[in-house]
Amino acid sequence: MPEQNMSAFKKLFGGLGSRKKEAESTLPPEETAPQPDAAPPAPPKEEPDAFAVPAGNALAKVWSRCAHPGLPSLNPRFQSWSAGPDIPADTLKKSFYKVLRQAAVLSQRWLDMENAGLQARAAAQAEAEKKAAQQADGEQPAEPAAPAGPEPPLDIDEMGEVLVAGDGMAAWLLLLPPSGNGKTLAVKDVETMLSAAKVVHGVSQPAVEAALSDKVYFQLLPIARGTDPVPGTDGWIDEHFSRSYTRTADTESKVVDYRAQSNVQAIAKDAVICDIHLPVPGTPGKRVDGLPVAAPPVKAASVPAGSGTAVSPDGTKLLSLLDGFLEFRGGTFNVKDLLNIPNDVDYSTGNIDFRGDVNIRGDVREQFSVKATGDIVISGLVEAACVEAGGDLVISNGVSGNGQAVIRGKNVRVKYLENCTVYAENLESEYILTSCVYCSGSVTVTGGRGAIIGGQIVAAQNVKASCIGSQTGRTTKICMGVKPDVREEFAANKTELTAIRKEASELAKRATYLKKRMEDQGGRPDARSSREIENAVARITELAEREKALTAQQAELSRQLTSLPTSRLECNELYPGVRLTIGSAGRVIESMIGGCVAVFDPETRDIKFM
Repeated sequence: MPEQNMSAFKKLFGGLGSRKKEAESTLPPEETAPQPDAAPPAPPKEEPDAFAVPAGNALAKVWSRCAHPGLPSLNPRFQSWSAGPDIPADTLKKSFYKVLRQAAVLSQRWLDMENAGLQARAAAQAEAEKKAAQQADGEQPAEPAAPAGPEPPLDIDEMGEVLVAGDGMAAWLLLLPPSGNGKTLAVKDVETMLSAAKVVHGVSQPAVEAALSDKVYFQLLPIARGTDPVPGTDGWIDEHFSRSYTRTADTESKVVDYRAQSNVQAIAKDAVICDIHLPVPGTPGKRVDGLPVAAPPVKAASVPAGSGTAVSPDGTKLLSLLDGFLEFRGGTFNVKDLLNIPNDVDYSTGNIDFRGDVNIRGDVREQFSVKATGDIVISGLVEAACVEAGGDLVISNGVSGNGQAVIRGKNVRVKYLENCTVYAENLESEYILTSCVYCSGSVTVTGGRGAIIGGQIVAAQNVKASCIGSQTGRTTKICMGVKPDVREEFAANKTELTAIRKEASELAKRATYLKKRMEDQGGRPDARSSREIENAVARITELAEREKALTAQQAELSRQLTSLPTSRLECNELYPGVRLTIGSAGRVIESMIGGCVAVFDPETRDIKFM
């Protein structure tokens, strides 16, 4: 038995020595006093796995009848008897009193047989004495007396009992010794005992045979072992996002870039927040009597599902229901589609890249960026930063871009624009100073100063302002009548066409040179030159296909650029230095024009002021 269990066993079934002394003091003197010629009995060995049997128990009486010293103990042969099945050490501890009661019943049967034998012997002795008395009275001739000698032992059969543990997971065989000419047990006798005890599972046949051949008495011999249930596995969660999101240092430089990293965990719709592993039930066991033993219950994982999340139909994933940002609060993951920044976008927040709408109550500081798939509302101003909205963009205090700010959105409303670049569908502002604006719709600069001074305004439709240019003649470009992306694509195609034609010309010259050199060498084959000529011809063919596609595309773009525009310019004051382009017509304003409306005249194919 393990050392850690010995103290518990001694505490539960202790006092063995005191009970030994008490029992010995109550025995008759002839049973306790050793014979004069007999050697003193050896002290009983201490069995670490044994459990003391009380002195008044029937098993203790059988023990003393068999002339064993001391008191008996129920000793399961864990280590010394390898034939039996392996039974846990604490099984007997839990079932001691139950097993002891069963052992007492068997022992009482043994005692009853002994008492019956003693009574039969006493009756025979009485009958013999009666006959002797009758012979003494002269009724019959006396028989010669038998020579005196020790009485033969009583004939008591070997006894056994199958003892079942309280939990039904183990069974032992307890054997009591025979006496005289008593019969010994056979395997079929033990099988009958097993059937009577309803032990039908986990029986070790070698253990049964070894128990009968070894003849080990007064000990618990393990002969059957139930099948333990196999525990299952509780469900668990495998999270893909951090509960407490923190910025991490670069693995190479070990430096945290607080500008590049955001403190917001952006998440897309249908993104997997965590995997949910379902519980795996255990396998039931079986007792020695064949009854099932349920496996320990398993628990389902506690899913941290909050607002904006849902468990997948198969129950294996926690999903985001919308585009937004993820936060862990109150023990659950929550997804929100509106991100509120209560202060400035600076080192405390890092760059913002969010799926949804963003509301910034402060400023966007220099060298930071804000990107959102929805609308962006900025209560402060934007410095030399990048702001990009998939929806509308509102900047209450304007943009001071220092030549570096880039603003993108569908419908952009801003108080003022200074030294920045803007891409939008429609733009509304109070004034624009030295900025580049590209709109696929209209540009409206009214309210306040309502001025456009310097820079370039490109709009596919209309431009409306109080004044354009300045009295100092500052160059201001206004281009209307075509979408900015058409102009950019037309310019890019033109550049690519030039590069293609140049490359094709150089390849053709190289191939011609190689062919002429091979001819000058008498037409002798030159593998390297031949391979280079083949590659040049293949590349020229590829470039010709690309040139054909670009030429067709360029023709369509040119048609869009030269189509009759319906754009118009409206302003109260148009100052000298303004370069106005509507469609394919252009004009440089040389003198101030007041209260003008400029359109494209299809007859003269020029700009007309009304």
